[in-house]
Amino acid sequence: MAAYLFQLELSEFTDAIRAVVPAHRAHINKLFSEGRILSYSVSINRNLIWCVINAEDEQEAMEMVLAFPLYPHFVEVFCHALLFHNTLPATLPGISLN
Repeated sequence: MAAYLFQLELSEFTDAIRAVVPAHRAHINKLFSEGRILSYSVSINRNLIWCVINAEDEQEAMEMVLAFPLYPHFVEVFCHALLFHNTLPATLPGISLN
């Protein structure tokens, strides 16, 4: 599998977009649980989204983005193939014997 960084530009944040957000969040959470999305970030003014997608090729990654519930509200979609994507590993808290 390869990693692809997407920069997604949203149109002005409206009530129509707000109505789609719960379905979009559920979809993104499902992709996270499947290991298909590796990271997901939204800018403070809600006009840009960055996500790293794990896919076999760019076409499969783009098809995943096309299935995002917010896709009809994207103004621009940029895809960048990544050589690698590093993140901090999730760690469990230390065990206390108290």
